[in-house]
Amino acid sequence: MGHSLLWFSLLLGLLTGPGVSRVDSAPVVVTGTLGGSVTLPLMLPVGQHVESIFWMCRSVPGTIATVTLEEAGGPDIFYQAETRYWDRLSVVGPGRSLQISHLSWEDAGPYQAHINLRNSHIPHTWEYSLNVYEQLARPRVTMSSRISGNGHCLVILTCVAESRGGTVTYSWTPLGPRTVVSHGGSVLSVSLRPGDGALNFTCMVKNPVSNSSSLPVLVPPSCTGPGILGEDTMGEIVIGTLGKSATLPLEVPVGQEVEKVTWSSRGLVATLQPGRAGKPILVDGTQGPYSRRLSVPQHGYSLQISPLRLQDSGPFRAWITLHNPPINITKDFTLRVYGEGVEGLPLNSDLSSPLLGRTRAFS
Repeated sequence: MGHSLLWFSLLLGLLTGPGVSRVDSAPVVVTGTLGGSVTLPLMLPVGQHVESIFWMCRSVPGTIATVTLEEAGGPDIFYQAETRYWDRLSVVGPGRSLQISHLSWEDAGPYQAHINLRNSHIPHTWEYSLNVYEQLARPRVTMSSRISGNGHCLVILTCVAESRGGTVTYSWTPLGPRTVVSHGGSVLSVSLRPGDGALNFTCMVKNPVSNSSSLPVLVPPSCTGPGILGEDTMGEIVIGTLGKSATLPLEVPVGQEVEKVTWSSRGLVATLQPGRAGKPILVDGTQGPYSRRLSVPQHGYSLQISPLRLQDSGPFRAWITLHNPPINITKDFTLRVYGEGVEGLPLNSDLSSPLLGRTRAFS
């Protein structure tokens, strides 16, 4: 039986070339959930005697399943080829539709059903396009802020949905006259004026099979305190001496469980994660311009750079990723590198740049 079906599937491949197979409809778009089941619907020709149905997938050579209809109302014979679909296929309904269970990313793509009639050498063909999506987890929201040109506080909320397949639709609530949505809906900019109170915003994400919402994000009423972007200087200023060490001091919110802390400056600098007994360890940052120059102080998620180089001067940002609630907190720094014996003047300083925020000096 298996050999005859294999031979017939090869013959079918020759018969279904251009101009031979009759396509009964435009491709049917079917949507499934990763790990779930999906049905490719099939309608048999009315008044025709169907002999067999061959199911094919473009990514797999030959047929993946065959249904042979017996005469006189006998039970159908269902055959599964030994492919990656083995033991995941079944036939459902009077139309002998094909059900695929335990969907994987590889299952997405085009499919065909070839219906062979007893009194015709031309099979009827149905075409399908299967899309696979995953259930969306709760999105994360990061927040940063800066002083705009008119002196108002501009808060930027960025919503991130961790999804490996398909397009995710973003939306925010509430929206108002001083909110602007950009970057496909994932970024919300909020303009605050003196006297405004704190605001709460929620990010909502959606794909064809699921939707999810972030926890409410509290936007403070002003741009005061460290971690805020100035026009030329970002957040807390850290001063170091060329050839010596400097520490970017980072305080983690009390009582919060940290998943990781990512340091960046014109690209990724380092990633810190909790190690044994909660002591942070360096998991990234062993290569590149900071290779062998990074260390973690005994307590906390601060970052030490030694020895300092001229090109280390500039903005740094720490992204604190919390487990619960699942949000990111950012803090910004500006590192200024001074030459030894030149007091108060960094080697690459801009004399017109204001020094905003707190200042720490290290030798």
